[in-house]
Amino acid sequence: SSGINAEWPLRPGGNDWSAKQKAGSVFKLGFTVNYNEHGPGVDFSTLEITLCWLDGSGCSTCNVLDTECTGAFIAAEAADETTRTGTIQIMPSQCYSKMPNITLSFSDVIFSGITVPADFSSDCAGDSCVVSSERGLEVNEELQFNVGFPAGVMVLGVVFEGEDLCDVQPELFEEPTLAPTLQPEPTEEVLPTEESEFPNGCARYEIDSTWPNGWKAFLHIPIEKDTVRWRIDAEFNKPVQAADWWAGLPEVWSPTRSSVTILGKDWSARQAAGTVFHTGFTANHAEGDNVYIKNMRLKLCWAEGGKCTVCDIVKEACSSGLTLSSTATGESNKMDGVISKTITRCENDMSPITLEFDRPLKRLIVPRGRYVAECSERVCVVSTARPMRVKTGDELRIKTTAVFHHEKGALVGLKYGSEDICHEK
Repeated sequence: SSGINAEWPLRPGGNDWSAKQKAGSVFKLGFTVNYNEHGPGVDFSTLEITLCWLDGSGCSTCNVLDTECTGAFIAAEAADETTRTGTIQIMPSQCYSKMPNITLSFSDVIFSGITVPADFSSDCAGDSCVVSSERGLEVNEELQFNVGFPAGVMVLGVVFEGEDLCDVQPELFEEPTLAPTLQPEPTEEVLPTEESEFPNGCARYEIDSTWPNGWKAFLHIPIEKDTVRWRIDAEFNKPVQAADWWAGLPEVWSPTRSSVTILGKDWSARQAAGTVFHTGFTANHAEGDNVYIKNMRLKLCWAEGGKCTVCDIVKEACSSGLTLSSTATGESNKMDGVISKTITRCENDMSPITLEFDRPLKRLIVPRGRYVAECSERVCVVSTARPMRVKTGDELRIKTTAVFHHEKGALVGLKYGSEDICHEK
């Protein structure tokens, strides 16, 4: 069958004497074509031959006008009289944890399969072979591997993710720059609130006095419901030699004396709803050491229902992930900084970044048009305004300005997706 300029399909068939041809011979036939001398040029768009076998095993169709794939396939010189080789080359425009299957189409049936590198596998059926691999792919990571197949056969198609890449030259996918060059745009402003006595939403930690080897501090804990018990877990940056928690018993210290658990005494365990529980402690350490509380967590359990709530009285400020800079205006309620993250895995969109502050803020300002920030109380989540592919080794940098209701706070939590980057070593 044939198509002339895709407008005049013809389908001649073999007659009685020509239909039966001997195996191993070459059947020769020809034709003539006439067209309007003054009309447009005429040529074949397709020219296919279908042969049906006498033994009843079926039929086989081939395209006489087949041309070998280029772009995604680079042919090499024939290795020998029985084998040809070539290189498959693909430039992915997104990342994959596992390489999608690649389908190769050939000009004839592949009876003995094809050869591929050790970290690839192939499965052939008829004139097609599917190449697979467990390896991952990153954006703009050129994929190249060699294939071997029978001599006399051409590669007619290379299909990757549903797209035939024959005659498509691999090109680099243009990635958006990750540098924070755009002007900031504010998030929707949270309604202003009065300065709270407990800005962290938990309790107030107040250092009353200090001396060369220790300090005295107060804790002011608002009681929402009647309590039946409470617990405090505190972690210090260095060992504490001695401490006295005024309303807690017992004190259970770690072997290094750098963390302690305090439980409410009988008389102090029960606190009335609507009151503020005032307590405190003294701590002594080696003279000359700079000792402070890194983290202090409070657990309150209610008399009714037996449920408990947990919150952080003290949470250590992030030591990594955010580089602070001074605010040009010198405003006391603003904190400027740059979030920094080295990407360790390829992603088709940047993972959300979660920032937690030690006090509520009005809004978080991020680069306009590229990122968006949504805030609630002390937590803000930064995501991309539109999908932005990132790959291993990229340096992510996002300018931010945190605007607080009153005095500026500190960043105490920072996550990239589920990865904690607040205290990376």
